[in-house]
Amino acid sequence: MFIRLKINTALMVSAVFVYSNASFAQAPIVDASVGAPQVAVSAMPVAVEPVSGGNQGQGELFYQLQLLQQEVMELRGTVEEQAYQLKQLKDQSMERYIDLDRRLGQAANAVPSAVNTDSGSGLNGNAENVVPPVIMVQPEEKTAYDRAYALVTSRRFDDALEAFKQFVIDYPEGKYAPNSFYWMGELYQVITPQDLESARQVFTQLIDQYPGHAKIPDAMYKLGKVYFLKGNRSKSQDLLDQVIADYSTGSNSSAANKARQFINANF
Repeated sequence: MFIRLKINTALMVSAVFVYSNASFAQAPIVDASVGAPQVAVSAMPVAVEPVSGGNQGQGELFYQLQLLQQEVMELRGTVEEQAYQLKQLKDQSMERYIDLDRRLGQAANAVPSAVNTDSGSGLNGNAENVVPPVIMVQPEEKTAYDRAYALVTSRRFDDALEAFKQFVIDYPEGKYAPNSFYWMGELYQVITPQDLESARQVFTQLIDQYPGHAKIPDAMYKLGKVYFLKGNRSKSQDLLDQVIADYSTGSNSSAANKARQFINANF
């Protein structure tokens, strides 16, 4: 940018110099020694008044160029600042998800669930009273889940996605399989390029296969957002309305509150 400015300045100075030389005309003089007046060319140039608008027009053009360059620099700085703020917001959102998942995992380990044979209703009804069955956790399963989860906390999102994919293959009936599907849905939205269709599929699979799991309210809320991003506003609002209707009270009220806020902001 500085080099370009120097070149523009040099060109403008050259133009002014040429214009100034053109402003000097050869003034005629009369030779008094000859009877009839004759015109001769004097060696001394006489300055002629330059056209008043020339230099002013060039100066105005140069000034406008400087203003445009300054505006471009300011806009570039604004774009870079907004990109940085967007990255910060994404990182903060991921940190909140990680903290919430950790606290839910601790609560699930501290209070074992009772066996319930009701299959629940998933997307087709209220799953508020559905209690998931007790699942014994094998030591290697917990180790595998913790390893995949550590990749999320270290922001190695592509590696974390592959680790959770392998986890649900190795432990399809494991205690942490629902959590793995949930994190796969989240990770599909933060990897580059974003894969909304895969996110939709894994959130749907989580809701259908584990209707009584603690992740269901958040999974339904996230699925509603995914449908919105995919352009299906009707399906999105239906899911968000169902979250509000089914989970507005109790420990799942945070998902209902987020769904309500999303509807108010986008519908």
